Amino acid sequence: MNTNDLATQYRLLNSSFKKTMIYHVGIDAGFFTEYTYMIHAMLYCLQHKIQFKLYSDDANFGWEKGWEDCFVPFCEQVHESFHHTYNTHRLPSWKALMKDKKLPRTKLLKWKLKVTLKNLIGKILAFLVYSKPVLLNFQLKFNPAQHFHIPELGIDGDYLHAFQKLTEITWKFNTATAQECRQLADSLQLPQAYAGCQIRGGDKITETNLLPPEHYIQLIKEKTTARDVFVLTDDYRLFQQVQTLVPEIHWYTLCSPDEQGYVNSSFTQTAKELKQKQMTRFLSSIQILMNASVFIGSITAGPSLFLLKKFYPSISPADCSLKDFPYASTLPIPGRGQVATEYIRRH
Repeated sequence: MNTNDLATQYRLLNSSFKKTMIYHVGIDAGFFTEYTYMIHAMLYCLQHKIQFKLYSDDANFGWEKGWEDCFVPFCEQVHESFHHTYNTHRLPSWKALMKDKKLPRTKLLKWKLKVTLKNLIGKILAFLVYSKPVLLNFQLKFNPAQHFHIPELGIDGDYLHAFQKLTEITWKFNTATAQECRQLADSLQLPQAYAGCQIRGGDKITETNLLPPEHYIQLIKEKTTARDVFVLTDDYRLFQQVQTLVPEIHWYTLCSPDEQGYVNSSFTQTAKELKQKQMTRFLSSIQILMNASVFIGSITAGPSLFLLKKFYPSISPADCSLKDFPYASTLPIPGRGQVATEYIRRH
């Protein structure tokens, strides 16, 4: 089944379900975390025969039309503004919150109670607006450790198999974005064969230990003879570092010299024109990495994890064995960080 047929089949199947979920994408996390959550919600809905609809008017990665700023629509979209406030991601359980030692328990309890109340209001508003019970984000309980069987879409396998199928349906740039991404890629004058990697800086250090540029350089030398390498990075100083360390390799990037580390909270507050420019460069970089002959990325960084999941098993993780990747790919960031730390220690 080709990609266009798959997208058409998805729309037909999705619209045939009577129950409805309205998924709010682009709430408060980085783009690929939000994208992955959305894929999980789509899979959940397919399994339980629930029609998936999207709310993205306020998506933190968008600047005017949400999802359609960058991508082709794949399902019906709704625009009721109450989703902005009352349709939020599922919070950790009470038990999990009580284990958190970073914040006082009273503060965590107040936060949980406040969000629980907002969720209840959201359920009531959704019922009043749509005249029937509607599932919202916080009601989603997704388990990736299972077999997915959706014959209408050719899905019959594990989580990575299902994830790859859903990316075929959703990962389609709109005409304007596709053209801008091509122009950016062409400006680099990359050769036909090249390697790619992501070297992350910025706010990621608050979540997990970051791999140094030297680690990627070593893997590039081990995995490929290519002497042209595209680097996705959010810190131009890291790009300068690899150029200095290995001058015999031709290094390429779309990172601008003034960038010194991506911080998601700052990006979401940027002006429309700047956000559009940054998002287009980011998506163009992802497309360039998709076309690389070899890609090396960490399981702890969102863009890298997306690419590794999309192209598994033909992948080269920087901090995880190929054997362990299917398990590691389903873990939240602390779990992936632990797998990565143990792998680096052993190697």
